[in-house]
Amino acid sequence: MNIGVNSTNDIYIDSGDLPMVTGIEETRQLVGQVLRSSLGDWFLDLEIGLPYYQTIFQKATSIADIEGIFIDRIAGVPGILNISKFDIDYEPSTRLLNIVFTAKTTDGILNFNLLGV
Repeated sequence: MNIGVNSTNDIYIDSGDLPMVTGIEETRQLVGQVLRSSLGDWFLDLEIGLPYYQTIFQKATSIADIEGIFIDRIAGVPGILNISKFDIDYEPSTRLLNIVFTAKTTDGILNFNLLGV
């Protein structure tokens, strides 16, 4: 069980209480936190996050390598059993990355979209 966050990833108060998330919504929230974190950002654990600046945003990194990084990190999220569909779309002109995947979790099927990384 985790404290819920809203669509802008901010903790919010609902009727005077912090809402808690469980099940597939908790898994969705955990995946989103992993995908939005950069490696080395959190001073208490520099290993948390994705290597956006170290690897992903480098010119020499192939889409296949980037896809592998994302799949490995998503698969490591608690509750994810396997990833059945994964699509990554990179738009060079805007330098935005869109990630869409479907995963089997301990609580059901998770359909996830992350647009504009």
